[in-house]
Amino acid sequence: MKGKGHVFLEQSFGIFAEQTYQDFDIVISDHSQDTAIEDLCKTYADKLDIYYYRNTENRGNSSANINNAIKKATGQLIKVLFQDDFLFHEKALAEIANCFDVEKDHWLVSGCTHTTDGTTFFKPFYPRPDTIHSIWIKTVYSSPSTLTIKNDSPLLFDESLIWLMDSDYYRRCYDKFGEPKILHTINVVNRVGDHQVTNTVASRALQKREYTMMLERYERGLNFWYYRTVGCLKDFIKHMLGKI
Repeated sequence: MKGKGHVFLEQSFGIFAEQTYQDFDIVISDHSQDTAIEDLCKTYADKLDIYYYRNTENRGNSSANINNAIKKATGQLIKVLFQDDFLFHEKALAEIANCFDVEKDHWLVSGCTHTTDGTTFFKPFYPRPDTIHSIWIKTVYSSPSTLTIKNDSPLLFDESLIWLMDSDYYRRCYDKFGEPKILHTINVVNRVGDHQVTNTVASRALQKREYTMMLERYERGLNFWYYRTVGCLKDFIKHMLGKI
């Protein structure tokens, strides 16, 4: 997070403390090399139910770090939230918990908005059904911070992927459970900036490697050759335009 991680997380903690729904705990898996995150968790120990874990394995691999948090979670539902993102309002968790039917639903995605400064918002996004089953499935569901999963042998993220780890995860959830429950309200804020994976470690070479992996994994026969030629170009352009 380019040294801003504890600042981002402190804003998120403040919003957690204001939630109208209070039957939750927070699992922190800390990959950082200093104690800023750990110290912050101690500061909020009397305000929030925080379970802090220092994770020294596969440092720098965000998929591995998320998996560590998922494995440590004990609640009935797991609300994924990246360190730089935060809940949009004080009723966000209540809306998610009320919408999620634990008897029927396995995963849920909600609406989100975006920010660069943490106070002003732009580009609201609402998830929609995946009708084309593209490997760019992330363009219909947004980032993993919009995701809530049932804690019943939950799927884990593929630790060999960094840039397309969310697309792969959504595709596997879709293949196993079908369409997610869609919550048509904005509950999460995605923070945009130079700290993001796309702007740091996702080099062109890495993007090409992961795109090829996704094609080989999920596209077969004519679909594979279509995406490797015409479809690859169309999907990539659509993806990049969606980021503008």
